[in-house]
Amino acid sequence: MHGSPGKNNMFALIADLLTLSRVLVGGVLAWLGLTAGASALPAAVSVTVLGWTTDQLDGWFARRSPTPTRLKDCDFQVDIVFYAGILAYGTAAGFLPMWLAAGFVILSGVAWLVTRRKSVIILCLRIIDLTCGVVVFIYLPVAGFVLLAWLILLAVIYRRRLADRVPKWWGDLRDLCRGRADDDR
Repeated sequence: MHGSPGKNNMFALIADLLTLSRVLVGGVLAWLGLTAGASALPAAVSVTVLGWTTDQLDGWFARRSPTPTRLKDCDFQVDIVFYAGILAYGTAAGFLPMWLAAGFVILSGVAWLVTRRKSVIILCLRIIDLTCGVVVFIYLPVAGFVLLAWLILLAVIYRRRLADRVPKWWGDLRDLCRGRADDDR
């Protein structure tokens, strides 16, 4: 254990505040879509990157806190709320047709109900990430290249975590496709 107890508790508090901020970011994205539409794309990209960054930072603080964060069991659900805000912006702003977004949400929900696998929801979230990237590259190409550089930087910084987690995620999806059930979902 390192540092004073107050500092250690502060890390958990900061992680929780960063986690909660993604709920606010999701709401801001939905609001931008409803009130400003496609013209708010630069702001929506900035807010989305802020949300993605808080996701990275909350994990960093949480891993350095010897005490669990209060929201550790809710982090994934908060991510889903944040991604719902991204999808709401894209739909309300007219980048995605309503039928496509609704179908995606329904299919994602059914996939979750059938499999009960976190890896399936993560796949759905990565589809939203990819969709964001395509929209940004089409409408704001310079921002798209900045985002790409940011993602490469994150991949370098988190290369060990990625090397551990990505194969497990792909393996879980592969096993699911092959019909193998694993009790450790």
